[in-house]
Amino acid sequence: MSDLFSPVAAVRASASIDTTVADRRVPRGLTRFAGAALLAFPALFSAGMVFSPPQTEEGDAGYIASLAADPATSLLSANLLHHSWVALALGVMGLILLVGRRGRVWVSLTAVLVAFGAIQMSGLLLSDWFLVAAGNVLTPDQAVLLNATAKDDSMMPWFLTAQLLGLGGLLALSLGLARAKVVSWWIAPLPLFAFLVPVLNIGVFAAIAFIPLMAPIIVAGVKLMRLR
Repeated sequence: MSDLFSPVAAVRASASIDTTVADRRVPRGLTRFAGAALLAFPALFSAGMVFSPPQTEEGDAGYIASLAADPATSLLSANLLHHSWVALALGVMGLILLVGRRGRVWVSLTAVLVAFGAIQMSGLLLSDWFLVAAGNVLTPDQAVLLNATAKDDSMMPWFLTAQLLGLGGLLALSLGLARAKVVSWWIAPLPLFAFLVPVLNIGVFAAIAFIPLMAPIIVAGVKLMRLR
């Protein structure tokens, strides 16, 4: 009975527990799926922005008019953007597998927040389907009024969580991956510029630039694909 409390018995028990935990490996197919989803995110998002119809007027009226003028292209863009955020939500939790003790809490927390923000962003894209219909069925003033009424104060938590967690969360996640030594520090800040470049109004070049600016996510996705 006393052997159960001896140092040797304790070491053996600890080794047995560690072996059991080590044997609980995530199936390689799941890590590859998560990595592929992360790689799909910037590609789908960039394609969605490429097909986004040009807006000739500022404000809601111009946005609705641009969507309604070319429904097929508008909905293709919306589909690509929607599924880009779905891909991010599906893949981002896999990043936890790349992290050791260093940065584990930060990456785990930000991965959850980014996943939630990505889900919020994907849901917001549904409005494009309604705006395409509104722009073709209603008068311009009615379409703008409909859009403004739908986007009342009750929608603000949805918009804020989508933008802060889906967009801003990517930067926080990248910095966490750098701290965990999954990616290099010099590429960690790049996601910040991914959502500032479109402000420069350089059209399709901004959409294409999104892919290299998501370098931390791409590098992490490749590492997940190679994880054994």
